[in-house]
Amino acid sequence: MAEAMPRSARISLKDVRASVKRMQTEGERLVGRIRRDAQTLISRTRREAVTDLLGDARKFEQAIRKRAEKTIQDIEGRRARIIASLEEQASRLVETVVKRLNLVTEDEVKDLRKRIAHLERRLDQLAAGKEKAA
Repeated sequence: MAEAMPRSARISLKDVRASVKRMQTEGERLVGRIRRDAQTLISRTRREAVTDLLGDARKFEQAIRKRAEKTIQDIEGRRARIIASLEEQASRLVETVVKRLNLVTEDEVKDLRKRIAHLERRLDQLAAGKEKAA
């Protein structure tokens, strides 16, 4: 059978209760510390999540702004090309209409003005020559 323990090796019920009480106290402290650490971690995680969310929102805003600026530039380029094309088409249409109506062109008017100015000078010269002869 089991040998009897010597009296000095035995633990008294009072010592066992004191040991259990210390373990309970230490356990409660440990649980409290774990709870505080968990709350700190959760609040830190929330702050980090909010900070990350704000950072992502700023990046998204910048990306949207860049895309909007690029789109505006593209639209401006298209607008300029469309206007140039319309002006060219209108110019060709006017030229066609003027040719069909047999209207004089600006170059033809300039040429006629030069010819008239030349004829006026010759008439002035002839008139001056007649006055001298008379």
